[in-house]
Amino acid sequence: MKFILEWRKFLKEQNFIDDPKYNLQYDEEGDIILYHVSSTSGIEEFDPDIAAAGAKNYTTREYITWNRPRVFFFTKCGQEDTGIGQIPGQCFYKIKIPAEKLYPVMEDPAQLSSLQNKQEWMIENVPGFKEAFDKAEKCDTVNNNYYRMHPCRQNENSQGLAWISRRFGTDLFLVNSPKFHSQKPNVYEMVAKLAEERYGVIGFIYPQEAGNLDTLIATIWRPVKAYEFSDFY
Repeated sequence: MKFILEWRKFLKEQNFIDDPKYNLQYDEEGDIILYHVSSTSGIEEFDPDIAAAGAKNYTTREYITWNRPRVFFFTKCGQEDTGIGQIPGQCFYKIKIPAEKLYPVMEDPAQLSSLQNKQEWMIENVPGFKEAFDKAEKCDTVNNNYYRMHPCRQNENSQGLAWISRRFGTDLFLVNSPKFHSQKPNVYEMVAKLAEERYGVIGFIYPQEAGNLDTLIATIWRPVKAYEFSDFY
């Protein structure tokens, strides 16, 4: 039991962004400093539900792929949005957040977006999927005797994944079955849920411009304390 508790404590304290390549700004206590530009003065706390209700055009485009209420932050003082440049507003804020509370979603180092996690999510949340899972064959990469184009041979980590054989089509993983296509989880929502449950994460960090770490921004879905300051741009 002691080992299990210590392991859970380790997972909760996991720091996924402790890498110089992110070039983040820290305060004297070791917390990461993030920045927000607004047209509203006197904000003492950033509440994602309130922010989502008053989302601007340049923010609403982010909600097209994922609609969880959240607040967006720059990672560097003076940083501009890659789409519109300087954010309109003369009120500047910063927040302080422990590094272990942020997760690099595009790199996904804990593989929270894996097919295994997606399968588990669908077993618990999609009507009829568990029944189909129980009946389906499961991948066994220990004794891998599948033909060359079988999905279990095409994926490096397929152990335990359910797969189905189609009469007039190629075999495929159950999670990719057209029957359940409309009920597959939003990957960002699933990863956010798992990251918070397993590691205590409350936000993602990612580059606005793919592969360019100079455009890193953060998005946080839990309320955080705000500190107003001047001269961001």
